[in-house]
Amino acid sequence: MREWDLPLEGFAVRVRESGQGEPILCIHGGPGMSSGYFFPDPDVWGPGLRALAADRRVVAYDQRGCGASGAPDVEQPLALSRHVDDVESVRAALGLERPIVLAHSFGSVLAILFALQHPERLSRLILLGGAPTRAFMAGYREAVATELPPDVQRRLAEIQSGEIDDAAMRERFRLALPLYFHHTLSDQERDSLLSVVSFSGAVNRAVAAGLENYDLSAALPHIRVPSLVVYGASDRVVQPAYQLEFRGRLLTARFVEFQESGHFPFLEEPEPFARVVHYFAAHGGR
Repeated sequence: MREWDLPLEGFAVRVRESGQGEPILCIHGGPGMSSGYFFPDPDVWGPGLRALAADRRVVAYDQRGCGASGAPDVEQPLALSRHVDDVESVRAALGLERPIVLAHSFGSVLAILFALQHPERLSRLILLGGAPTRAFMAGYREAVATELPPDVQRRLAEIQSGEIDDAAMRERFRLALPLYFHHTLSDQERDSLLSVVSFSGAVNRAVAAGLENYDLSAALPHIRVPSLVVYGASDRVVQPAYQLEFRGRLLTARFVEFQESGHFPFLEEPEPFARVVHYFAAHGGR
């Protein structure tokens, strides 16, 4: 994997990429996280999205204001709509002709809006750990209340009641990590993952305002590119029932469940995940 800065109008975006071939443009989650978790330490986590790079050019970038990416000096520089515009700006600047767009978690919202605005700019759409409405938060709150220790629940409630800054975002993610994975993380796995992810409370607060009651259901039938919805059976952050709300709405979609994964199938089952993506890339239009 290599990292470099891509200059856009008024700011630079940090790009991470691996492999060669037909491109896959990856949009990370958050809002307010960075894309480092796509490519964690392979000695601890295995290949991550590098498993796709044997046959594809895998490109990820830190969204504006996140990680090592800047933000331009304009009005409302961190608004949700500007993040959607950046998907097209990054695609065009990198010269990616109709890439597969792979979006994780919150990134699925950006990818859906991008596909609606620029249907001719992508060839396939892969949604991983996302949901068409904000209803998934009810499942997350239930998981917090039933699966995490009382002291962790109290601390998460304290964090949520205050202003979310960078440190609060990191702590919230760390405390909730058991809900993200099928297997129990070792200390080494936890620390390794946290070491490659940064957090921006400013981005989280700015984008959350535009997501408070989002519902993409009515728009989904207008997406015509072949689509794949991937979910982990043990995901308690965006539970499978909420991800399956794409069924009957995203009319071009196929669905694949990874039974030994949570919110990050490309970390827990990277090789099977890569096989599914490669198959979809080759045959998803049939």
